[in-house]
Amino acid sequence: MPSPPPSPPLGVRLMLTYFTLLEDPRVDRTKRHELSHLIVMALCGTLCGADGWDDLEDYASANVEWFRGFLDLPNGTPSADTFRRVFSALEPVAFERQFRIWVRAFADSLEGEVVAIDGKTLRGTVDAATKQTSLHLLHVWATEQQLLLAHVAVDGAGAEAPGIPELLRLVDIKGAIITTDAAGCTAPVTQAVRDGGAEYVLTLKANRRALHTHVTALFDAAEAGRYRGVATHRSADRGHGREETRTIRVLPLDDLPSATQVEWRDLKTVAQVERTRTIAGKTSTERYLYISSLPVDPKRLAHAIRAHWGVENQLHWCLDVGFHEDQRRIQDVRGATNLATITRYALMMVKREKTSRRGVRARRRNAAWSHDYLLKLLTAGIAPV
Repeated sequence: MPSPPPSPPLGVRLMLTYFTLLEDPRVDRTKRHELSHLIVMALCGTLCGADGWDDLEDYASANVEWFRGFLDLPNGTPSADTFRRVFSALEPVAFERQFRIWVRAFADSLEGEVVAIDGKTLRGTVDAATKQTSLHLLHVWATEQQLLLAHVAVDGAGAEAPGIPELLRLVDIKGAIITTDAAGCTAPVTQAVRDGGAEYVLTLKANRRALHTHVTALFDAAEAGRYRGVATHRSADRGHGREETRTIRVLPLDDLPSATQVEWRDLKTVAQVERTRTIAGKTSTERYLYISSLPVDPKRLAHAIRAHWGVENQLHWCLDVGFHEDQRRIQDVRGATNLATITRYALMMVKREKTSRRGVRARRRNAAWSHDYLLKLLTAGIAPV
C-alpha cells in the first residue's frame, strides 16, 4: 500500500484547512478528485498563468509530480471538463465566503485605512442563452494592504448602490474610511458604514439632485467670499508629460436641504476638489464634490479621495492587463463567477509579495518557473508557523 504524501507546505496546508469545509456539490460516485485538491490546483495554476479550463488542465498535468509531493492523486490530475463542471456546480456565495475567511489570516487592522468599494463588469462572460454580458462584481478593496476583503455579484452597475450595504455586512470595517463613486452616494450606504463603525467619503454628483444643488451653492458662496472658514489643502504632481495641481476645499455641513427626504447618517463635511491638468501644452480644469462623516481635515480627506482610485489601478486594471480577464469567454455565469473569485485572490497574493519589483505578468511567469516562488506567493503576508 503506497504511503501518504508528506505534509503540504504552509500555504497549501492553510488552503486545505479552509476549503475542506466547503460543501462538495457532486455525488460520491462522480468524485475522482478531492474538491480541496481541485481548488489548490486551480489557484496555483491561476497564479502561474492559467486563464481558463484548458490552461488549468495543462498546468496540472505538467506539474503532477510536484502536486503528488503533498496531495493524494490516485486518479492523476483533472481534465478541463472536470474543472469546468466542478466550478460551474459550486455555489458562488459559499465559495467566496471560504476565500474571505482565508483572507483573515492575511489581514491587519483596518484602523484609518481607506477601503474602496467599486464594481467591475466581466466583459468576456457571456450567457449562452442570451449572448449578453451578465456578470458584474462589486468589490471591497483595502487600498494600503492590497487585500480583497469581499466581493459579490450584482445585477449590473445600476444595482451597486443596494448591494453595498449587504456587502459591508460581510466585512469587519471598524475604523476604516469607506469610499465609493457616485453610485454609492446614498443614505442607506451612510447608515451601513456607520453601523459598521467606519467613516465615509462618498462622491457626490447631480444624481443626488437636492443635496448636490445645496453643496454646490455652499461652495459658490465660499468662492464669492460670502462663506468663511474654508479649509484648503493643495498638492501637485509632475511626470509622464503631465502636470497636475489638486486643490481641496472643505466646509462643515451645518444643515441639509429641506427637499432631502432621506437621512444621511452623521454627514459632517463636504469637499470640493479642483484638478488642473496640463498635457502637451493644453490645460483643463475639473471640479468634483464629496460628502463625508469625517471632521474638517482637508489633508486627510484629500488622501482618502486619491486612495479610492487604488481599486481601479491595483485591482481592476491588473485583472485586465495581468490576468486577461476581459478576454475570457466562459458561457456559464456560475463557473465564471467562481473562476473570477480564484483570479481575484491570486492577484491579491501576487501584489502582496514584496521581494520582487516586477509587474504582475512577470511574477506569474516566475511562479510558473519556480515552485519555491509559487509557495512564497501562497504565503505572502502570513507569518511563518
